[in-house]
Amino acid sequence: MLPTQKDTGTRDKLLEAGAQAIAAKSFNACGLAEILAAAGVPKGSFYHYFASKEDFGVALIDRACAEYAEFLEPMLGDANRTPLERLRVVFEQSREECLQVGASRQCLIPKLALETSQLSDPVHAAVKRAYQKWSALLAAVIREGQQRGEIDRTHEAERLANVLVMMWEGATMRVQIDRSLQPVDDFLVFAFDSLLKSRS
Repeated sequence: MLPTQKDTGTRDKLLEAGAQAIAAKSFNACGLAEILAAAGVPKGSFYHYFASKEDFGVALIDRACAEYAEFLEPMLGDANRTPLERLRVVFEQSREECLQVGASRQCLIPKLALETSQLSDPVHAAVKRAYQKWSALLAAVIREGQQRGEIDRTHEAERLANVLVMMWEGATMRVQIDRSLQPVDDFLVFAFDSLLKSRS
């Protein structure tokens, strides 16, 4: 049976409350009662949608991954820009997001990535899938740029995409520590002036 509009709204309220609570604290430190109180939803309703907190965690990650892909795809698919320009727009827009939300705000998936040693296998696997999805989207654009001779062909597109993701995550972590956008600015300079720059 398809969920009613009311049912969909309740599930979304739970996911939104959970995303905010976990981003502010951590997955393991955030109790179910806290999430239910924030969502204004009774415990019985939670188990109507999710078998466990672990199942809830997987749904949260899948939702965040889909939202981020939706954010990236228009920029990465913009035919009016070259592949390298598209990649730059993605990271510059992400920098703008950091500026708007402040240095103390952490996104859900990177927050959970820091807890991977303490997460169950299904939640850990969901985090891994999210990063693989992000890398795959970048790799497709990198490959196109390499074929055009715009991006360095020395490295495999998939490996280069993975390195960009790792560098970006490290830079945003340093933003939290330094309370400054300088780490992401350094990322942009190194990534686009050295790592991606065509040597042909």
